[in-house]
Amino acid sequence: MSNFAKIVIIILLVLSFFFIREKYGQQISNFISDTHIPDKIELPKFEFFKFKKDKKEPVKKPTEIIKPQTTEKETVVIYFLALDSESNGIYKKVQREVPQGENKLEYAINELLKGPNIVEKSTGAYSEIPKTTKLISLKQNGNKVIINFNSDFQYGGGTDSIYSRMMQLIKTSLANTKNKKIYLYLDGKQVNILGGEGIMISQPLTEKSLEI
Repeated sequence: MSNFAKIVIIILLVLSFFFIREKYGQQISNFISDTHIPDKIELPKFEFFKFKKDKKEPVKKPTEIIKPQTTEKETVVIYFLALDSESNGIYKKVQREVPQGENKLEYAINELLKGPNIVEKSTGAYSEIPKTTKLISLKQNGNKVIINFNSDFQYGGGTDSIYSRMMQLIKTSLANTKNKKIYLYLDGKQVNILGGEGIMISQPLTEKSLEI
């Protein structure tokens, strides 16, 4: 493009500018004056809500008092003999603690055969069961209990002694069993007549077994 052409274009643009201003200048000024532009543009305020989680207070559990475990010790009842204030023979009841895992009746019978201890002897307790008596076996089958002694149980002493030792055995056995039928065997055989005196006994054993 030549310089002359450029000059012509510039002149035309200038003339166009003055023409537009002359014709539309007032309208443009009025439009600008009518348009209100605020000094400060206030943006809408947004409130941000903070959602608070409800803090649940921990539930306080009642303080548990841990009690030491106490297991009641099992005891057995054993019957020995003694004299009352008027020198009459009586059956003296004593108690012994059963070691853990021991059969209650078997432990009671073995303690009966041992006789009274030192403390019990000091109170006058004694036994008519011969010291050589041994428990061969004690068998339980359902509601039947068989106490098997050696034959020494029936020897020594007279009729009163045999009667007393039998009652010691009967009372001790019944006190340490429930709803059991108890039978006395000597050397593996059921006994119907006891001792050289020939004392008859009825079985199963009860406190009336010698009343024949």
